[in-house]
Amino acid sequence: MSHQHHVFRNPPPAAPGEVRAALDCGELSRALDAMVGAVLHGDGDWQELQELYLGLLDHEDRQVRLLAATCLGHLARVHGRLDEDRVVPELRRVGATGALSDIRIYLHPRRPPWYGRVWKAIRMAAGPHRRQ
Repeated sequence: MSHQHHVFRNPPPAAPGEVRAALDCGELSRALDAMVGAVLHGDGDWQELQELYLGLLDHEDRQVRLLAATCLGHLARVHGRLDEDRVVPELRRVGATGALSDIRIYLHPRRPPWYGRVWKAIRMAAGPHRRQ
């Protein structure tokens, strides 16, 4: 059995236009890096980023869909805001529980302890979601 070392690196800052350009050219690796770079560096308009990632939740490539959901959670963390009325239903639709949890943690940190149990019950009552 061999051991592989994986090296993590933060992608450089990027703009939403770079994400779109990389996807249009079929450069998936560059697009994925740009998706993360755009949200992690906190530059730009959070609303433009939100629209970008919402649109990518239905992208044909599974990696792009998964990362778009993750980036929406990062958007809540980095920018401290997003349009929950639009984002939360879309994340529920695609079953992105990790991103939903990030939004809850970063946008509503002072909710009472029982809130997590209620949140979980609501998600379970909403029925099964397809997994990403």
